[in-house]
Amino acid sequence: MFGTMESPCGAAPEGFTPTASETGVTETTIKIGVVSDRAGAVKVPTASIEESMKAFVDYCNDLGGINGRTLELSTFDSALFAVPEAVEEACNAGLFALVGTGSVFDADGAKISVECGLPDIAAYSATPGKTLAPNVFTPVPNPPADNAVGPARYLAELYPDAVKSAAIISSSQVEAAWFQALRLQHTWPKVGYEFKVVADTQLRQETYSAEAQRLKQEGVKFVTMVSEVGETVKLLRDMAAQGVEPEVVFLGAQYYDPELLTEPNSEGVYVELNTVPFEEAGDVPAMQQFLDAYESVGASIQPTSLGVQSFSAGLLFALAAKNAGADLTRDSLMAAMAKINEWDAGGLHWATDPGNRARANCGLLMQVQGGEFTRVWPEEVGTFACQPENTVEVTDPELNGSTL
Repeated sequence: MFGTMESPCGAAPEGFTPTASETGVTETTIKIGVVSDRAGAVKVPTASIEESMKAFVDYCNDLGGINGRTLELSTFDSALFAVPEAVEEACNAGLFALVGTGSVFDADGAKISVECGLPDIAAYSATPGKTLAPNVFTPVPNPPADNAVGPARYLAELYPDAVKSAAIISSSQVEAAWFQALRLQHTWPKVGYEFKVVADTQLRQETYSAEAQRLKQEGVKFVTMVSEVGETVKLLRDMAAQGVEPEVVFLGAQYYDPELLTEPNSEGVYVELNTVPFEEAGDVPAMQQFLDAYESVGASIQPTSLGVQSFSAGLLFALAAKNAGADLTRDSLMAAMAKINEWDAGGLHWATDPGNRARANCGLLMQVQGGEFTRVWPEEVGTFACQPENTVEVTDPELNGSTL
């Protein structure tokens, strides 16, 4: 068992006769790869993805592999700005598929993987170029035709005046971040937001004093930033130094990071999540199993929410490969993937429809309280808030993928 589901990993059933019918597949092994931005001089949100995939491979092989075939994992560092090179290397490595992948500049490698025919069961997709690639499936789909607004809608109900004076800060030098910032500007007004400030910054800055001063001058009461933890910590410090005290600071899932908790000015900050919080592992068996598997790898990098999605992608791949049967080919894998329409990785995240690449109408919101991440919405441990109004349509052709 994995959480609330029967594990897709295990020995071959009686009478099962696997064939060596595809690149990267033999009678006894399946060769997969993971592309991600490894931790380096610049901290990246994808830092624990490679470690999470190693944890999945060890977990799955310990159970007997997939229909008795053991997994062999190759890793490729996209190094933030080297996604095309990493994907090209993966294409030439004799792999059957990419599994659990995740890079900040993910669109840069999408066309390459399509052209070399490499299936990509990714941890996530951030841009339309990646999301709409025909070889890509993800455990928590993020289609560009709509956007999740659940946490934003909840905060608008709590702080109706603050959302009328909002600011969004990001950098157009990072396509995924800027794309998300544009989507927020397009969709959040539909749930009551008015943006007084839209700030385009550098990828990395020594200080955000100018941005903090502008927030103060404009009387901003709601601040969100689409970047990475280190840069946002600088913003929080500069806001505090200049006496900027918004009613709300809201951040995305990449900020569910212990580094944020080390900054005193993060107290009260809201952070959304796609997965069950690590703090609830004692109540959610699947999360405890993930953490146990992750710990066994001996990683120096702490686990992240995106790492959980990578592990979920591994389980999703395993289920599709198992369902594809003895004659495992890239085509049979893709066909099996398209038939998986109900998925939560045994309870690691909310229920999704990866086969149809459809967004779930769900949300989860944490808040930094007393130096810890604390669940605030919904309140019940292990649950998610799922309502139709948590998703709104994206009508801008430049944002919804219709121009691709």
